[in-house]
Amino acid sequence: METINFNPGEIIITEGEEGNAAFLIKSGSVEVSVGEGKKAKAVATLKEGDVFGEMSLLEPGLRSATVKAVTHTECIVTSYDDFMSSIQENPEQAIKFMKTLVLRLRQMNQVMGDMDPKKRRIRDMFQDWQHSNALAAEAEAQRWKNLSAEERETEMNTVFNQYGIF
Repeated sequence: METINFNPGEIIITEGEEGNAAFLIKSGSVEVSVGEGKKAKAVATLKEGDVFGEMSLLEPGLRSATVKAVTHTECIVTSYDDFMSSIQENPEQAIKFMKTLVLRLRQMNQVMGDMDPKKRRIRDMFQDWQHSNALAAEAEAQRWKNLSAEERETEMNTVFNQYGIF
């Protein structure tokens, strides 16, 4: 881990670029935006104690947003390799980053739900999926109940043979 200082207006990370580090804001504030040029939209302002770039600690890859210093900002930078090593040494830090990820996912879920009435929240889609699974299970139970003993045995043998169960 290292500490890096950024001046107001300085771009810290850029959407679409490769990333393998996360930033903990020690002091100052940053603006998070998505999109490029005229389509860029500020989606958050982060301050002391907040984390950004955390997705790259679990899976290095392309940055999903641009982050720019609003004020003089001091950040503690953690690389993917440092983070993976520290999980064993300091699990509390790993939990803090993971909680940040969950919070961001919840925030994004809310944003997506608010964007267009036709787009629904992941939670709603998951509940629909659970409901459809329950209906499918009921239908399968009814189908099984209507099979003769011979048909049930044939199906069981097919499943056992297909999956290598004796």
